[in-house]
Parts: sequence; C-alpha cells; structure tokens
Amino acid sequence: MRTHQMSVHKIEKALAAMEAVLEREDDEALLDFRCRCWELTLLVRDARRQAHIDALVQHAKQLYCERSAERAGALRAKLRALLADFRLATARVAA
Repeated sequence: MRTHQMSVHKIEKALAAMEAVLEREDDEALLDFRCRCWELTLLVRDARRQAHIDALVQHAKQLYCERSAERAGALRAKLRALLADFRLATARVAA
C-alpha cells in the first residue's frame, strides 16, 4: 500500500474511532477523543482540516462538560457533521 493510501486509511480509522467515542459518556471519553484529534493533527497538513480538528476539540469539550441531555444531543450531532465534513475534505485531498 502506498504511503498516501496508508495515511488516508489511518485518517479513516481515527475518524471511525472518534465516532465510537461520541457514544460514550464516561470520564475518559473526552481524553480519548482529544487523543484521536492529536492523531489526526499528525496525519494532516492542510489548514482547512486543521481548522476542522480545532472545531472538533472545542465541541468535544462542550459536549463532555454539558449536563443537559438535549444540548448534549445537539453537540453530538454537530460533532458528527464536523466528522463528515472532515471525511469530505480528506476525500478531496486524496483525489
């Protein structure tokens, strides 16, 4: 597998892991999510995807500090949308 394909595979793997973390509500979820963001930071170089990562971190902080179930649901939806946008940006770069 070429290096570029390996990077895209690693990015996809990190995004899938982040989606799984979003379902958790335990004390370690935020730390796990932020670790996955760090992993992405090391894999991407362009400013647009770096901005996506920054937004993911900020929304994750809000999510795991939120006490309202309704607000937490909205934040999870926003995080899923950001992850989908990140996938699209990665697909564009890979093409």
